[in-house]
Amino acid sequence: MKIESTEWFPLSDHAPVRDGWYEVQLASGNTAFAKFGAGEWTEKPLLVFTHWRGLVADPGVARETGDISAEVVAAEGVRAVWDKFFPGAGEEKHKPLEAG
Repeated sequence: MKIESTEWFPLSDHAPVRDGWYEVQLASGNTAFAKFGAGEWTEKPLLVFTHWRGLVADPGVARETGDISAEVVAAEGVRAVWDKFFPGAGEEKHKPLEAG
């Protein structure tokens, strides 16, 4: 799947208008993923990020098809990466997908 992402937007100037997953640029220059919903970043990296961009340059394309399977696959991939790098501990330990 080819990703045609949007340009980078400064977090201090703009917030996303759609709920969903976004690529974010950490203060270090590395990138990660964060989820935006209900007017705030609901799932985000522990490190500070300064910019964000959408994963699809034309968000209307996803709405036309009515198929969210690509978004589901992307979200599952993001969760797998998140669990790998930030597994949590004790009660906060993330459960494998099979246990959910």
